[in-house]
Amino acid sequence: MSNVRINIQWQHKATSLLLAAMLLSWAAGAQLSLKRQKYDDIAARYKTEHAVYTDVSHKLTITQEEGLLVATSAVVKEKLFLTERSLNSFNRDMPQDASFSYFNHYDATAYLPEKNDYKTVKNKDQNGHVSFTYTGITKNSITRTSYSQTHEELRLLPRFFFSNNIPTVSSVIEITAPKFVKMGFLLKNEEGYNIERTTTEKDGNVIYRFTATNIPADKNINNVPSDYYYRPHVIPYVISFRITGAKKDSVLSGPDAHRKFQYRYVKGLNLRTDSFLNKKTAEVTRGAYSDREKVARIYEWVQQNFHYLAIFTDEMQGFVPNQADTVCKRMYGDCKDMSSIIMAMCQKAGVSAYFAAIGSNNQPYTHDEIQSEYLYDHMICAVKLDGEWVLLDGTTHVQPLGTDRHDLQGKEAFIMLDDNHHKIVKIPEAPASQNVLTDNTTMNISYNDVTGTINSRYSGYEAWTIAENLAMRNRKEDKDEYARTLAARGNNNFVLQQYNINTGSDRNKDVSFTANYKLGSYVQQTKREYFVNMNVSNTFANMRMNDTDRQVAVYLPYKKTIRETVTLNVPKKYRVSYLPKPAKGGVAGLWSYSISYKADTKNNTVTLTKEYELNTMKINPSQFDANNKLADDLKKQYKETVVLTAK
Repeated sequence: MSNVRINIQWQHKATSLLLAAMLLSWAAGAQLSLKRQKYDDIAARYKTEHAVYTDVSHKLTITQEEGLLVATSAVVKEKLFLTERSLNSFNRDMPQDASFSYFNHYDATAYLPEKNDYKTVKNKDQNGHVSFTYTGITKNSITRTSYSQTHEELRLLPRFFFSNNIPTVSSVIEITAPKFVKMGFLLKNEEGYNIERTTTEKDGNVIYRFTATNIPADKNINNVPSDYYYRPHVIPYVISFRITGAKKDSVLSGPDAHRKFQYRYVKGLNLRTDSFLNKKTAEVTRGAYSDREKVARIYEWVQQNFHYLAIFTDEMQGFVPNQADTVCKRMYGDCKDMSSIIMAMCQKAGVSAYFAAIGSNNQPYTHDEIQSEYLYDHMICAVKLDGEWVLLDGTTHVQPLGTDRHDLQGKEAFIMLDDNHHKIVKIPEAPASQNVLTDNTTMNISYNDVTGTINSRYSGYEAWTIAENLAMRNRKEDKDEYARTLAARGNNNFVLQQYNINTGSDRNKDVSFTANYKLGSYVQQTKREYFVNMNVSNTFANMRMNDTDRQVAVYLPYKKTIRETVTLNVPKKYRVSYLPKPAKGGVAGLWSYSISYKADTKNNTVTLTKEYELNTMKINPSQFDANNKLADDLKKQYKETVVLTAK
């Protein structure tokens, strides 16, 4: 036998019959030896790659056992190593974990064709993550990783992906269920992939098969909330079923079924009395007479006094908030806990409040597509004020009442009212007019250098992003570095001399920023002329899409308006001899700009006025050409200079 070593670690205890595993491994190794020609053909086809998955199989089986439905899945991944580099770069396989699931069996086999040798290692519990790291393999080696899982919650069947970090020759996703089980499937991002779907019946079962071939490796695509937006995958879900002998169907899909599943985890929370919480609620809301003012005070108190801490919990605890009195004693918690304390205080103040599940923009699904926990990765609190739903997110520290975290725009909140009622509320996208940066810069010429002042005001997401970033920076050095990124303009010789940031306590939580700066070697000078590029800020200069093969939309955090004014104080004994012409451009539904220069001979100044408006949070591939033309036209404007000539 060879000296191939397979290092195995895992997190969950598993049950495995060693003899059966050894027999399966022997059969797998012998089969690999017999199919050498197959692998030689694959190697020839993928000669520019380092490694390739030759076969990937995901099989989900639903069976009836003792009057209950049981779901298990089995995964097999076979990999061919094509270069020496692949032996260390692609020699690890990690089984996909899933909520409410446990491993039954896992096995790893490495086959070395030169020696017609293979080895399977006995599983050992080392209390780590489930992973398989193959060592001692050689070029043209083949590894075969397999595992099986039992899924305890039918509403949370695993999400299966067709693509991997290396190319895949064939990927098969197969779901087998009894005929009395009605299944549904959400297939996402299948465009551009060769995916065939078939349905057959056999022995009282229905077999749903999705087959994909010649799948390229996953690319790391930027400006996308998550890879769920572009990786091809399928989510199977049970719509309903009727066990033999049952009088009616059990319904697992649809808004009502989904509400019952969600609500059972929060029903009955915060019913017990807590004297400290009662006292604190009365103190915070004292003198507040309207429901809106009460809620605003509670929300602000939680924002200022509680620390958000992402708490990773297993199984049911990932859905269940802690009691409000527990959260209050800790003074920290995750999104569920923040929702719990806000909800409890609102109710004690006489305002009805409810838990609401919501997905951030990491989850690209809607309630019209699927009723599944894959819709959600976040929890907030919902109250109704003046006839409108207001959503309270305790994970933000500065946003005022009535605003939403930017990554929740356009998403749907599932508000759990009671056992029998729910409400789905879609969060609107904030218009560009609510997220505004107004920036005023002065420029004074001293030889080739420029000095001046900066006076900026931020509102909406422009302001709240700054305030959140400052809240995470405790050291002065970190705050100084962040201030420099806000102020930076001109060139790499920019020096921030002094600054002040006021995060403000006004109703809208606007932010103001003032600073003095110096730009070294910025102005070009001849014996009688100055050449000054007043575009010290090249806003939207990075809007061009340079990936010509990109087939995925570009996502932007929020819409916004930017207004910039640059005032150049013309040196004495100089006059303005050239001003660039005004320019403007735009693409409907995307973004626009306008630029103009004005000379004031009385005050001896030149004023550059620029305005930008971003009116979308997504630029689709079909819009890339128009977007790029607009970006290129704007960049040309940034090369324009003002010419000052000695009198």
